[in-house]
Amino acid sequence: MTELLFKIMHSDQVNRLSKIDSTFGIILRKKRLSKKLTQEALSIESSLSRAYISELEMGHKDPSLYTIFKLATALKIKPSTIIDEVERQI
Repeated sequence: MTELLFKIMHSDQVNRLSKIDSTFGIILRKKRLSKKLTQEALSIESSLSRAYISELEMGHKDPSLYTIFKLATALKIKPSTIIDEVERQI
């Protein structure tokens, strides 16, 4: 019984983390497009690869705090703006 409970709890945590990643990606894309930036332009501004930005936007990667700060700086917004939006939507 304890093992089953652990699997269920672990599954819920994995689903929540996955939702955070996909929500972050949606918000990043929305912010990027609102600034009329391509992934390539955001890549140049943030010093992150275009492929990595694409993976973030698709929710396939989870960004580090450092990455969030680099993206926010490139988008000319506060890092907390992105995090607040993610928090509101999950």
